[in-house]
Amino acid sequence: MRALPFTGRGLRGRISREAGMSKARPIPAAGWLPVGEEPQPTGSITDCVILRNDGVSLVALPGGDIDAEEHEATGLYRCDTRHLSRFRLTLGGVAPILLDASQSGAIFSAVYTNPAMAEPGGRVVPARALVIRRRRVLGRGLVESLTVSNYHPDPQAVEVRLEVDADFHDIFEVRGFERRSPRPPVDAQAGRTGIRFRYAGADGTVRTTSVRFDPPPSSIGAGGALYRLVLEPRETVVLDIRVSTGEPGERQPVPQVIARVQREERTFLDEATRFQCDYEPLNDAVERALLDVRALRTGVDGTEFIAAGVPWFDTLFGRDSLVTGMFLAPWAPRLLRGALEVLARYQAEEHDPASDAAPGKVPHELRWGELARIGEVPFGRYYGSIDATPLFLVAAEEYLAWTGDRAAIERLWPNLRAAARWCLAELERHGGVVAYARESPAGLENQGWKDSHDAIRWPDGRLAEPPIALVEVQGYTLAALRAFVRMAALCGEPADGAEAAAGRLAALIEERFGDDALGYVLCLERGRTPVPTPASNPGHLLWLGDPLPARAAAFADRAFQSDLFSGWGVRTLASSVAGYNPLGYHTGSVWPHDNAILLAGLRRHGFDDLARALGTAFIEAALAFPAYRIPELYCGDPRELRLVPTPYPVASRPQAWSAASLPFVLATMLGVRPAGPRTLAITRPQLPGMVEWVRLRNLRVAGAGVDLAFRRGAAGVAVEVEGVRGDLAIVLSDRWPR
Repeated sequence: MRALPFTGRGLRGRISREAGMSKARPIPAAGWLPVGEEPQPTGSITDCVILRNDGVSLVALPGGDIDAEEHEATGLYRCDTRHLSRFRLTLGGVAPILLDASQSGAIFSAVYTNPAMAEPGGRVVPARALVIRRRRVLGRGLVESLTVSNYHPDPQAVEVRLEVDADFHDIFEVRGFERRSPRPPVDAQAGRTGIRFRYAGADGTVRTTSVRFDPPPSSIGAGGALYRLVLEPRETVVLDIRVSTGEPGERQPVPQVIARVQREERTFLDEATRFQCDYEPLNDAVERALLDVRALRTGVDGTEFIAAGVPWFDTLFGRDSLVTGMFLAPWAPRLLRGALEVLARYQAEEHDPASDAAPGKVPHELRWGELARIGEVPFGRYYGSIDATPLFLVAAEEYLAWTGDRAAIERLWPNLRAAARWCLAELERHGGVVAYARESPAGLENQGWKDSHDAIRWPDGRLAEPPIALVEVQGYTLAALRAFVRMAALCGEPADGAEAAAGRLAALIEERFGDDALGYVLCLERGRTPVPTPASNPGHLLWLGDPLPARAAAFADRAFQSDLFSGWGVRTLASSVAGYNPLGYHTGSVWPHDNAILLAGLRRHGFDDLARALGTAFIEAALAFPAYRIPELYCGDPRELRLVPTPYPVASRPQAWSAASLPFVLATMLGVRPAGPRTLAITRPQLPGMVEWVRLRNLRVAGAGVDLAFRRGAAGVAVEVEGVRGDLAIVLSDRWPR
């Protein structure tokens, strides 16, 4: 079957090729990857459909097809492995015309029609005679229902082809890493109703993908299935396809699977703190953000954690999981407990230079793919993060503050003590600061949250030399030591000198990082030389550190100058710095979680007008993205040049700490925080510019629940306590609780 050519007259053009002219060509990513960072994918996934649920993720073309030859990122993934690299729908080899496609969480639907087509016998299927509807859901694998309907007055014969393949590429190969080991072959076996792909990896693990068709196809082979249909007028045929990735797949009909997934999503929302305001797009955006975080839930050894983001970071990252959990502590605190428990399980117990591990260190990244398991990439169990360990301590106290779950802290106490001892050892090793220099030659060059190789630089563009002591890491460590002291007192345990170390670190931050113009420098090069580069990092010091008021004010003022503030948010690096690039991963882009942290710092230190401006800009940016899905980052283009933020081409979505940023921003603006045992403080509440009132339902603190209403008035934002369930005191405060 072939599409009939377009016969209308149109413009004709000619492209001339002069002698000696050459054609530009893309260079494979593996050919120029810098040493010291994870492979950065090329191309763009901005227009891709991305679904995630139950540990399985899908990246597809806009119409729902998977074709890794056409778009390398597309595929069905599980545990860092691409289990489906091709899944194409054609009508006798002709692509149908996509009319519309939409998604809601883990559910995708699309509708197509046919172009005018000629059958092999010469008979023509008229254009738009057929309507094809695709309904897809991720449950325990992928489940899809295709309906093919004939709306022509005459019977129509059509061949529906479903091309499938599984290459079992490791996610690092998809991202551009060129594997060194030989690739084992993929075995494909076709039966009467399905195809089974089997891959025995170099790591000794057998991975399988099973594709089942119902009803059985007219013919089937290793490359796919063919249905020869003859449809009477107004007749509809339903074809079901089920894909499982090594585990038992779905057995229920597609509508029942969709209903179950929707029910599970609604249960999650009902159990979380409920947000409602008078601006409906913001209500939808909060719900989307919470469901995006839910979609990233992943189980390991019976404990649940939040994966960092799809498709590149669909695994456990220490820093990301802790920040995400802290952001969502007012909304769904059990997510933070899961992160703490999983990271405690994988906490390092000995020194291992190959993985940048040291006793007490919390993992940076865990991977389960083939290349990680055979050691071709170092990230199978990798500890090259300078900030995950202090954040582990901060997050434990944050969980305690919101839940009052002292038993969890006591269970984690050996891990908390080991983390504190790592912090103390690092301070001693680097002359009073916490600094990093990778030990693994294959590890990350930069080990803060800005971990691309070119992220930490001088104003003239030179890269800073290790050991590097980042300003925000000193703030994290200061907060971690103080949190450890308080938790030790609660548990009746010694604090191992943490209180005195915290006092010394607080003084050293002001002495060595303070800067009159910037507030604080970006870092210390080689652990001693200040690098006065204007960047977003000091905002984290305002969030968790203890800056002097004058220096906090200096940074707050600097952050909103035009070279740092794009209008959509504060850039990672000022545009006045050599090496700035609005499309740079950490060298000029805007990260939602970074701005959420800065907003929290501004609120904590009383810069409420700036916080309100930043919060409003943040929300306006979030609402500008399709379906209100907040991506990992976006470009740093000035707002005056764009009606919407410029997408970053390979930004993950859903992405955990970006999705969690919106609920965190709202809780921060409303000023709700624990202020002691069974006490909730509401501090200087404010509303975004587009909102007149907000209601929070079932906000939980230490086992109690409270309903609150916030309304804009002539004298500011008024608060009403509409209901309290349990033992909880509500106080209004002018000072941000510690």
